[in-house]
Amino acid sequence: MNNPDANCSFTQMTLDRVSNKRKDDEWLLAQLAQENCQIIPVWHNSFFFVENDLFILQGESKYKVLTSELTSKVKTHQLVFLGINDSTPIFAIDISSIEETELSNVFSNNLDLVNLRATLALTSHEQASILGFANNLLHWNKSNRFCGFCGTATQANNGGHSISCTNSECKKEIFPRTDPVVIMLVEYKPENGPVQCLLAEHDRSPEKCASTLAGFVDPAETLEQGVIREVKEEVGLNVYDVEYVKSQPWPFPSSLMLGFYAKTNDPTIKIDDDEIRDAKWFTADEVRAFSNWGDEDEHYKIPRKGSIARYLIDTWLEAN
Repeated sequence: MNNPDANCSFTQMTLDRVSNKRKDDEWLLAQLAQENCQIIPVWHNSFFFVENDLFILQGESKYKVLTSELTSKVKTHQLVFLGINDSTPIFAIDISSIEETELSNVFSNNLDLVNLRATLALTSHEQASILGFANNLLHWNKSNRFCGFCGTATQANNGGHSISCTNSECKKEIFPRTDPVVIMLVEYKPENGPVQCLLAEHDRSPEKCASTLAGFVDPAETLEQGVIREVKEEVGLNVYDVEYVKSQPWPFPSSLMLGFYAKTNDPTIKIDDDEIRDAKWFTADEVRAFSNWGDEDEHYKIPRKGSIARYLIDTWLEAN
């Protein structure tokens, strides 16, 4: 494919993160004061839309939300700097402390609240990448308001990209974490007949919605070891030729999906009932007859376009 990232959501980041400048609080305040500055409000992991267009605070509406001194805002965990788009500074602000009944008093527009997953149907890949980044960074800030070493309150630095403990005897500096998740499509080639791929129904998915296997990487484990272990744990297969394909940020809230292909020479499936409801081998022709997730029919369904699971499946179909 010419541009594999174009087929996955959250991979089309266009912002310049200007990491060399965002450490300067005075520079951040100057960006906030710019007339073209944009602030994306976030309320409990949901974003505001007006007739399917993202609502952004700018101009006078920006200062209506920034009710306290701007200097204090850049040190809180509610306001984060995302980057520069052309010459436009873009921030995100967590306004979850506002009661839902009071939102109409803050915004005069007739706004709809849309959770991050649902925004994918309303945004471009570029815009979705920015919203995913905002959700990820704000969630991390909210989760680290106190030092994990001594329990003292923390303050945000570097435009929300780092946090420091306010205890003078501790002063621990903390940085955002990303949770690596391996996601893999397993292939089997019988002696006679076409090659097959393994797709599974996960416990948390609707019936007949088949996808790839996936799992978090364990501490002190390579990505390849994670693939081998997860496949063995979930369906009892021994795999080899583990091949990395591509990655996808997955801000629910802070994962990085790492896509792989793997092969097995023994098709005997032994399902882990704690995670997998069913798993089967399918030929490429069989998968091509599947419907999409969300379709209301009795056919098997594969993940929606935009997910790395769908990318792995589609790319495998192209090769077969």
